[in-house]
Amino acid sequence: MTKTLILSAFCAALASACTSAPATRPACPTAMQMEQPELLGLWQAELPGLPGPVTLQLAPHPEWNGTVKGQIQRPGGTAIVVGDVDKGKLTMEESADGKKVSGSWLGEVVDGSCGREIRGEWLDANDNSHAFVMRKPSKTP
Repeated sequence: MTKTLILSAFCAALASACTSAPATRPACPTAMQMEQPELLGLWQAELPGLPGPVTLQLAPHPEWNGTVKGQIQRPGGTAIVVGDVDKGKLTMEESADGKKVSGSWLGEVVDGSCGREIRGEWLDANDNSHAFVMRKPSKTP
């Protein structure tokens, strides 16, 4: 009986350790594999026809798991951004005043970019559409 209890406890501990271990992220995720960890950090965005440079600094959202919150810096000011990436699709909203949406980012992760390039459409508060390309600067050795 004692051996059974010890063996049961060992099996339970082993199962718990296996399920609680953090998942390893692929070194080069496909568009469909990209998740919040790859979205974190510094991004540079190009919006042809609009003033630049535009940079985004994204961090884990403090309240919503799997999403990001950060700042967008462009000529003329900054805004807050909140969003996520799901099955290769990026959705972000920005707010210049922290209350109402002043822009929406809808894009797709470029397959083969290892989660480092996103292309799509940015809509301003008046629903004017502008193409964008977001790129994560290359890692330095």
